Amino acid sequence: MSSQKEPIELSPEQEQEFNRQWNILSFGTSEITPEDEFKKMLRHSIKENKPLRVKCGIDPTNVDVHLGHTVPYRKMRQFQDLGHIGVVIIGDYTASIGDPTGKNESRPPLSDEEVKRNASLYMDQIYRVLDKDKTEVCYQSKWFSDVSLKDVLGWAGQTTVAKLLGHETFSNRLDQGNSLALHELFYPVLQGIDSVYVKADVELGGTDQRFNVLMGRDYQKNKEQRPQVAMLLPIITGTCGSQKMSKSLNNYIAINDEPFDQFGKVMSIPDNIMLEYYQYLTEMESDEYSHLKRTIESGEFHPNEAKKQLASRVVSFFHGEEVGAKMREQFENVFKKKKLPDDVPEFKLAQEMNLVDVLVSSSLLSSKGEARRMIKQNAVSIVDGDKLTDGEMIISTEMVGQVVKVGKRKFLKLV
Repeated sequence: MSSQKEPIELSPEQEQEFNRQWNILSFGTSEITPEDEFKKMLRHSIKENKPLRVKCGIDPTNVDVHLGHTVPYRKMRQFQDLGHIGVVIIGDYTASIGDPTGKNESRPPLSDEEVKRNASLYMDQIYRVLDKDKTEVCYQSKWFSDVSLKDVLGWAGQTTVAKLLGHETFSNRLDQGNSLALHELFYPVLQGIDSVYVKADVELGGTDQRFNVLMGRDYQKNKEQRPQVAMLLPIITGTCGSQKMSKSLNNYIAINDEPFDQFGKVMSIPDNIMLEYYQYLTEMESDEYSHLKRTIESGEFHPNEAKKQLASRVVSFFHGEEVGAKMREQFENVFKKKKLPDDVPEFKLAQEMNLVDVLVSSSLLSSKGEARRMIKQNAVSIVDGDKLTDGEMIISTEMVGQVVKVGKRKFLKLV
């Protein structure tokens, strides 16, 4: 195992580069452990012109990527822009276990076909954040498929049951009388072994991943590798303003949301989490953020204008600056000037249909259940007309030319 006990001397230019990279990479992190090792690692990288290998793993159990998922990948992109290498681990083995973090029961295993499909759809979205040319994608099956029982027992012998049960989620489940299967104890073990195989220098993860990420250090030390540094990032708040961003809580903004919907969802967040979104969901650096924070807190920068600029930046990141500017204009037209967006989707009404079928067949809403729920909440209406409160209401060709509105941001023109 290599060590760097002696100070690493840099030229003045290299010292300047170290300070630049440190300021960018440390900004917005919740924890860097151990910080002194990361600084030495970064100095060595600059001195030797050798890029760091920065790891982040995903379990391809879901294909919908929301902005909360992008926080560690935005940090990975910063590393890439500074010349380092991003290593994305596709957890096709850990996906069969299910990340124990925050889970009270086992997760059903996925088939190989489901894993490959989900991974492909997931990476298509993540590449909107990462630099594809500086990203290595590694499937765990590349190394775990050839593992023997002897290997597994060897890994098990490098940790203790007491340590694994020190994982807060495991101990909480046992304290609450919930089941804990033996294979679930292997989740942090496999995540740690991943770091050995890809020779990770840094592993990125949310603050809830601290235990799992630090396992990688233990296994690398046992293999006489330089142990990775854990760089932990916050779990951001959802649009509700009180709970973490989550699809199950319906308080999320998806990468694949339409630009107008993305803009509107950002505008819907409470003012008190706006700075959090600026810090973790934009490309803002520390000096710019400090200035923004000061002007917002002093009242110099009006919160509504700050939120519009935030929404424009988020949309611009995924769809381009021109679209970001256009969505702001459309938003102001709809909510201030009471105009319709420029690109209202159209639905050809070839025959009579009930309201629920129109909302679903047009793809304005994803399911009949969602359509009925929105109708029940009085969220469906005719623009400049009445609320539509009956899902079985017949929509006839006499309504051609009218615009149906769902919620605040969804519109559908009947043609």
